[in-house]
Amino acid sequence: MSLMHGSALDELGGGEELHESYEVLDIQGLDRETLTFLRDCKHKHNFNSVEALQHMIQILTTHNHHSGVLTIAPPILARIYQTLTRGLVNLQNAKKITDTRFPFPYAQLIFILIQIQTIFTSLILTQIIESKVLAALLTF
Repeated sequence: MSLMHGSALDELGGGEELHESYEVLDIQGLDRETLTFLRDCKHKHNFNSVEALQHMIQILTTHNHHSGVLTIAPPILARIYQTLTRGLVNLQNAKKITDTRFPFPYAQLIFILIQIQTIFTSLILTQIIESKVLAALLTF
């Protein structure tokens, strides 16, 4: 996978206790200073490496477009920036979902309702069905 995708998965993973390493395509294409900077983004600089990678890609794209390396039409270049931004917005939405905890009162209510359903299902089925074996199989 790309370094940006691996960094996004690491960001969604929850941090240090669940730290995993992802196999990345062509990591040797980056110099040691860049890799050290990306590794230290979260702890030393207090921002995630996905934002740093996106900024690097945007700067490199803009620089190469102005220097003539990328000879593409401006609408296509705008589409590149739009796709990068949409990916970061989707990452932030996924991070909101992973960071939001399920409310404790709802969890307790669900547990109680499941217990009530377990008790009442077995009681009602033993009253309706005459065969005890069939009632036990249908209950559980």
